[in-house]
Amino acid sequence: AGKDWYDLKEEELEEIETLIEKRDQWRRQRNYKMSDQIRYELKDDFGIHLDDRLKLWWTDTKHGGVPGVVSEIKGEGRWGKQKPWTQIPTTAESDAMVDADYVMDLLEKRDRARKRKDFRVADDLLQKAHDAPGGTLGLRIHDESRTWRIWTERPPPRKGETPEGYEKLSPNEMCLQMVTEHEPEKLDEMKSLLKKFPGREWNIMKKLKDRYNAN
Repeated sequence: AGKDWYDLKEEELEEIETLIEKRDQWRRQRNYKMSDQIRYELKDDFGIHLDDRLKLWWTDTKHGGVPGVVSEIKGEGRWGKQKPWTQIPTTAESDAMVDADYVMDLLEKRDRARKRKDFRVADDLLQKAHDAPGGTLGLRIHDESRTWRIWTERPPPRKGETPEGYEKLSPNEMCLQMVTEHEPEKLDEMKSLLKKFPGREWNIMKKLKDRYNAN
């Protein structure tokens, strides 16, 4: 495939094809350690990328992506168009600790590295994105939803679930505050309920919100 697209020397092309054939032999023998070793050798020595499903290979391109002809064959699958990365807000204090543009740039570069199957570079970019806030903070990066946020022990406020003015309270504190405002005589009862059902604070808070028509 590469001979028609790139200016490779004849001896380089012969060596590449020999290595690919050897790798195919190791794969047929289920010796994936040796086949992976040849894959890395092809990448490091010649900038070769392989797609085993399509039975194609290509060299690095100037733009760093997958050649157009390969993308056309692949279609709108993993190499097709992806929705953009989105930041999930947490708190103003936490979000101010990270440069969102810097993170977006790292994640987009990682997308390109993954497309060309340069997983070592992709992993390095992922680590840089995770460590972007500095200090003890890190990022939670979710590939399936293509979202990221500052990692905090308390989850970010859920849309439609946090009453106005309660954004800085924990779910437990929200429940107690709502009961204090609307039915203070039942505060001890609510404390007992929260203690009896740990981890159910969000569900309890949602029921209180509906009960008190809190917005």
